[in-house]
Formats: sequence, C-alpha cells, structure tokens
Amino acid sequence: MNSRFSICVLSWLSVLGSFVLVSCEPDKVCHQELQVTMQIILAADSVTASGDTISYAQWDSVLVVGVGSDVGLKGKNLKGMGLELRPDTTLTQYLMLYHNQVDTLSIEHTPRLQYVSAACGCSIYHTILRAWSSDPRVDSVSIINASVETLAQDNLCIYMHE
Repeated sequence: MNSRFSICVLSWLSVLGSFVLVSCEPDKVCHQELQVTMQIILAADSVTASGDTISYAQWDSVLVVGVGSDVGLKGKNLKGMGLELRPDTTLTQYLMLYHNQVDTLSIEHTPRLQYVSAACGCSIYHTILRAWSSDPRVDSVSIINASVETLAQDNLCIYMHE
C-alpha cells in the first residue's frame, strides 16, 4: 500500500509540474521606464537697481535646442529640465536661450550600454565627467550626481549670477 501511495503522489506531481511548465511564458511586455534623461537645476541670483540681491531657482522662460540632435525644450517657470545625452558621442551640447542671451552648455560623458531585461532590452546610461557653460553670467556648472540612469535625479546644477 505504501508503494502504491508513492506512485500515486509521483504521478500527481508530474501532472501538476506539466501544468506549471505549460502555463509559464516569458514576459514579452516591458514594464519598466527606459527613458534616460539628465536632470538640470538652477541656482541663481540677480542684483536689482537698488542693490538688493534676489535669489531664484527656476527658469522663468527658456528655450533649449540640442546641437547635432533633434532634442529641444521650451518652457516657462521650470524648476528643472530633463535633457537626453547623446548615445553616439562623449560630448553633448545644448544651446540655451535665457533672458535674451544664448549659452552653450557642454557635457562630457561616457555612454554605456545597460541590460534591463529580456522584454525591455537595453538602455544607454551615462556617466558625466564634466560640464561647463559659455555664458559669462554662469559662475559654474556643478555635477550633483554623475550617474544618468532611468531613475530621475538631479545631475547638474547651473550657478548663475545676473
């Protein structure tokens, strides 16, 4: 009786196992955000006619156009901007029109192919090496977080004095 019970249990397990194997299919839908953008914030101040310093941390109106790419952004009252880094080179540049002056923001970076999953494929992450501006009003461009990945986080801060 004991051996019959063992055979019965093994048969039942093999039937159950075949249902599990038949019902499993690989996930063909990507459920993950793949967009990789560099987040830029602003820390600025200006001096009024009476000599008072006013600090601000958003662009009241800005136009951004990628050099050598079709990336562009136009916005008002932006606390931050999400811009893509070029995957085909180690230098990405943006022309920024702000308060009637054009600035060239340059970002030197290292692109790297990052496997995400079988359903999603790969994404291109970047490591920012340095960043600078051609605008004399910009005191510096600081790297807050050098890793540019799918997780939205502040990467650069532009320090401006007008």
